Amino acid sequence: MMRKLHKSMFKKVIMTLLVMGLAYALYPNFIKNPNAEASDNIVIGTPTNEELSILETASDLLTPYNYLNKQSLTANRLMQVTSNMALPSQYNDVFITWESSHDIVTIEDNISDFVVASPQGSLTIHVYQAIVASTPSIFQGAQKFELTATFNYHDVQLIKTYVGAVVPVMPDDFLGGVLFTAIRYASLFIEGVLTTLGLSLSGTIIGFALALVLVGLRLQKPTLRDKKITGLLKKVGSGFSKGYITIFRGTPMIVQASFFWYGLGLFNDALLCGLFVVSVNTAAYIAEILRGSIQSIDKGQTEAARSLGLTSIQTMRHIIFPQAIKNSMPAIGNEFVINIKDTAVLSVIGIFELFNQTTKIAGIHYRQLEAYLVVAIIYLVLTYSITWLLQRVEKKLDLQVIELPSSN
Repeated sequence: MMRKLHKSMFKKVIMTLLVMGLAYALYPNFIKNPNAEASDNIVIGTPTNEELSILETASDLLTPYNYLNKQSLTANRLMQVTSNMALPSQYNDVFITWESSHDIVTIEDNISDFVVASPQGSLTIHVYQAIVASTPSIFQGAQKFELTATFNYHDVQLIKTYVGAVVPVMPDDFLGGVLFTAIRYASLFIEGVLTTLGLSLSGTIIGFALALVLVGLRLQKPTLRDKKITGLLKKVGSGFSKGYITIFRGTPMIVQASFFWYGLGLFNDALLCGLFVVSVNTAAYIAEILRGSIQSIDKGQTEAARSLGLTSIQTMRHIIFPQAIKNSMPAIGNEFVINIKDTAVLSVIGIFELFNQTTKIAGIHYRQLEAYLVVAIIYLVLTYSITWLLQRVEKKLDLQVIELPSSN
C-alpha cells in the first residue's frame, strides 16, 4: 500500500513539474517579467535645431515617479508597476500631456503638486496622477500598458512612448505568498535547478574518475620484489592519496570554495571554480567508498588471479575494480544526492544555484519564509526523485546495498 502511495505521489510531482515547464515554454509572460521596450521620438512640425535640442533634452531627462515612495521609475522599474504614478506636466518651458493605452492605467485631468528630492533639496513639481485601476492576479501575469507623452514647445511637438507593465502583488497570507513565489519566480527557480543539477552531476562524474586514480594510489604497497625507485614511488603515491583524502574530507566544502576562489584566485569563472570544488571534494569521498568496497572483496580472488599469471595491475583492472564499482554504486549514487544539497554552499562564491536564487527572491519582497519553503520543497522533490531512480537502477543491476563511508 505504501509503495503504491509513493508511486502515485511521484507521478503527481512529475506531472506538476511538466505542467510548469510547459507553461514556462509557451507563456513566458505568465511567469517572467516582460522586458523593457524603447521607442523612438516622433517630431511633429519643423523645429529649429535649438527647439529640437530642447525637446530632446526634455524627453531624455523626464521620468515618471512612483506616487507612494517617490522613487523615479526607470525603464526596468516601469515594467514592475504596482501602485499609482506621478507624471510630470512640465519640464522648464516644455509642457507635457499624457495618454494611456490601457484601462488598467487611467490619467487624471487635474494637475497636482508633487514633492521630490533633488541635490538642492526638496523640489515641488506639477504632475498628472496616473491611477492603477487594479493589480492583476498571479495567474493573469503582468499587464502591459503604454504611456504616450506629448512634449509641446512653441509650435513643435515631440511624441515619446513609455512601455510599462502592472505586475501582481504578493498576497499578505502565507499560502498565497507561497503560490505567488512559486509561479512568479519560476524562471529563476528553474535556472537554479539546472545549475544545481549540472554542478552536482558533473562534479560526481569527474570526482568518480579522480577517485579511481586516488584509490589506485592509496592501495599501493611496496613489496620485497620491487626496485628501490618503484617502492619509493608507491610510498609517495600512497602518501599523496592519504593526504589528499584527509584534507578534503576534513575541511568543509564552503571553506574549500572560499580558499580556491577568494584565497588563490584560481579561476576567473565562479561556475568553473564551483565545479572544481565539487569534483575534488567528491573524489575524496568516493575514493574512500571504493577503498572500502575493494577491501571487502575476498582476497582469494586476488590470489586466484595471480596464480593464473595476471599481474597486480591486470588483477585490479579485470577482477577487483569491476566488482568494487558494482558493489559501491549505491553509495556513489548517494554521494550524487548529497552533492545536490551541498552545492548550496557555493553561493558563498556567487554562483546562482538554487539556494542563491532563492536568497535573491527572498530579498525582493522581504518575505523569507515563503521563498525558503518553496526551495525546500524543490530540494525534496529533486532528492526524492533521484533517489527513486537510483533505487530502480540498483534493482535492475541486482546491486547489494553496502554500508560504506560517505560525506553525509
